[in-house]
Amino acid sequence: MISVALVDDHIMVRSGFAQLLNVESDIEVKGEYSSAKDAFSALSRAEVDVAVIDISMPDESGLSLLERLKKDNPDFRAIILSIYDSASFVSKAIEAGACGYLSKRCGPGELVTAIRTVAGGDRYLCADALFNLSNAPAEPKALDELTKREREVFNHLIKGMDVKEVGVALSISHKTIHVHRANILSKLNLSNNVDLIRFALQHKLLDE
Repeated sequence: MISVALVDDHIMVRSGFAQLLNVESDIEVKGEYSSAKDAFSALSRAEVDVAVIDISMPDESGLSLLERLKKDNPDFRAIILSIYDSASFVSKAIEAGACGYLSKRCGPGELVTAIRTVAGGDRYLCADALFNLSNAPAEPKALDELTKREREVFNHLIKGMDVKEVGVALSISHKTIHVHRANILSKLNLSNNVDLIRFALQHKLLDE
């Protein structure tokens, strides 16, 4: 059973989502929160598989809330919900630690699909967000500058894995992965993992 928390200040939105999700045999809404303050207090203690968080909250940005939750629990998984789907908003969400991004224009079925995908350990970006993110410019020839090991690390990072997870997957210390990651970013003229994912999408290096 996938446990879900809903964080949105609009009661009609929360209630609608809750009714939609609770009819699914494998999903259960464990909590509904109308403010970032209430959500942080509850979700810092409770364990849920996926949180659906509105990016625009009255007391605090949903992204800021997510960053605080991720700081206390790096494994916390969330889908950001927004009326915006530009590359900058999607990038900021990924940088904050979001595992998924949905436009408020999405249909009910896509919300269910996104929750199942994120609960299963993968990322989910709605089509518009994916399109906008993948259109960012990049320099493909720079990939040729990566060593074989750096390419292996690169391939894991663009899947959303963190440094420790890559270290485990490649049987290398996370300190060494940090060094490889720094070299990769330098060679590709990128700044962070968000840029890496954007680069990968632009050049179709991920299974979209």
